[in-house]
Amino acid sequence: MLNPASLDALARIAARANDLLSAYTPGSAPSHSDVMAAARQPEFASSPLSVVAPDGSYFVSQGRDGRRSFTRAGDLQIRDGVLAGSDGASILGYAGSARTAGAVPQPLRLPDADRLLGRTADARVESDGTFVYTRPAIDPRTGERRNERVVVGTIALARFPAGTQGARIDATHVDVPVGVTAHLGTPCDGSFAGLATYSRDRGTLDIEAGLQKLQEAYLAFGALRAATSAHGNVEKSAMDLVK
Repeated sequence: MLNPASLDALARIAARANDLLSAYTPGSAPSHSDVMAAARQPEFASSPLSVVAPDGSYFVSQGRDGRRSFTRAGDLQIRDGVLAGSDGASILGYAGSARTAGAVPQPLRLPDADRLLGRTADARVESDGTFVYTRPAIDPRTGERRNERVVVGTIALARFPAGTQGARIDATHVDVPVGVTAHLGTPCDGSFAGLATYSRDRGTLDIEAGLQKLQEAYLAFGALRAATSAHGNVEKSAMDLVK
């Protein structure tokens, strides 16, 4: 049976390994600050729905259970007509072409009619956070065919007060810290910078430092095993002498 010290050492190994396993997940952040890297330039992504939020800001995410969280994972996709993250959670924003005062961010959904008719194939997110697609149309007066730009809505961004860290939920999601209110807005609104489009967030793990810390955790576990084994041998020798 493992003693508490051995269990703690194994837990440290698992935590360090989990940080490394999420190293290439967009928007990931390690659970240990000693392996956190400075913000890095985003890398190219071919998807028109893949975007990177400005430094220090988050997308607002909502799971199937209605729980909201904040994430920097901007590898977005469309699921059942709703703009969502790779985990399936909705990415919230403000419907229509303009945000109204006091509006609460909601899931951004493509119109069912256009989606079912295959008119939303070029859906994309622009640098100002606008979620749009192009719909073919015919001018009723002239019969001329043209394309019209349809705005579904604008993605919401959130920021915590300076010096405040979000309460970590997992590698890519955080919650609002206790007693803190997140500031909400939209890209390019004067409070938030624009999104990097066709881009992928590279996370904030320093991989070299992460590997070093994982190795140290293994070495510490090895030393503990050796000490435990030596202690056991001493006890056995003492019992043999008693006999």
